[in-house]
Amino acid sequence: MYYFNDKENMNLIDAFIRVIGASVLFYMGITQDQILLFPISAFLLFTAVSKSCIFYSLFGINKSILKLNYYLNFLPKYNPSPVFIFTAEGEIGFQNSMSKELLPEIKNINSFGIHNYLDISFVQYKKDDLTYQVNVKYVTQMNAFFVYVTDISAVINLQTEIEETQIEIVDLMGMIGETRSKETGNHVKRVAEYSKLLALKLGLSEREAEMIRVASPMHDIGKVGIPDAILNKPGKLTYEEFEIMKMHSELGHDLLKNSQRDILKIAAIVAHEHHEKYNGKGYPQGLKGEEIHIYGRITSVADVFDALGSERVYKKAWDLDCILKLLKEERGVSFDPQIIDLFLENLEEFLVIRDSYQDVSERDLLNAILEEETTVA
Repeated sequence: MYYFNDKENMNLIDAFIRVIGASVLFYMGITQDQILLFPISAFLLFTAVSKSCIFYSLFGINKSILKLNYYLNFLPKYNPSPVFIFTAEGEIGFQNSMSKELLPEIKNINSFGIHNYLDISFVQYKKDDLTYQVNVKYVTQMNAFFVYVTDISAVINLQTEIEETQIEIVDLMGMIGETRSKETGNHVKRVAEYSKLLALKLGLSEREAEMIRVASPMHDIGKVGIPDAILNKPGKLTYEEFEIMKMHSELGHDLLKNSQRDILKIAAIVAHEHHEKYNGKGYPQGLKGEEIHIYGRITSVADVFDALGSERVYKKAWDLDCILKLLKEERGVSFDPQIIDLFLENLEEFLVIRDSYQDVSERDLLNAILEEETTVA
């Protein structure tokens, strides 16, 4: 389909010039009593409105087609990709055979989900299982938009696979940190889900909340550098032992700080700051209030809530009422008041997460395995 009509052999500039010429001749005809100028003026005006000139037709001149051919010189030679030319109004002026074959549903530039196309250079367009990159280029000479469509499905799939691999590695590393301190993998899962929910309640975007969910299991990864005798001591730590234990925040940060990956950058922040306190009396840096990154403030609440409700080698699990009492007491002391308020206001949602990832003791796990074997036998 061509926007440039084959019945028209003039472009808009030619038509505009003829309107001016017709106006001038009509004025001269009136002022100088030249009656012959009136039909010439009418003829020029008619050809301007119809954008068709009989003399051009006689000599095979079609300026619209010539102009179209000129525009098509901008296209890459032998380009197999779908190509469109859209008018300034967003309507299709030209499309190659590949675009008709692969994207027959495209009727105008808005079909790509493009609305403010004057301000963009590319967008992604999804169709079935494929992802296309739609590159938009404005060409001044033709007052129109060239659109080149490239199938980037393989690149997107590879990127997704890389991200999923990163997430899997982060989850495993988080579980390794917890396993060293004889804590359960479900602890990091619960902390991850609590952190995401808190992030959403705070108004962070879905993507950022998901990044926090993925990164938060790394909050205690620095424990891999703490001696077992301290990490798994059943009783209270001495002052010297606690000073060594506190090093896990710095160790975790040092492990992750040089990464260029967004997930690991967030994990580095979480590992470094999740033991900072809102009143400035936490560790390792003694940050206060909003000096503590929002990721650290979020994970701090999630980690403490879950740790207090879980059994450890050095303590029994706390009752929910005792945990909530402590959170209220530490509001504005250890924890960000806004985060505590949101946590308490939405407590039921956090309890659903807690119940969905309950810990399983080694004894219960062994009994389940024995019961399964007996059923099979």
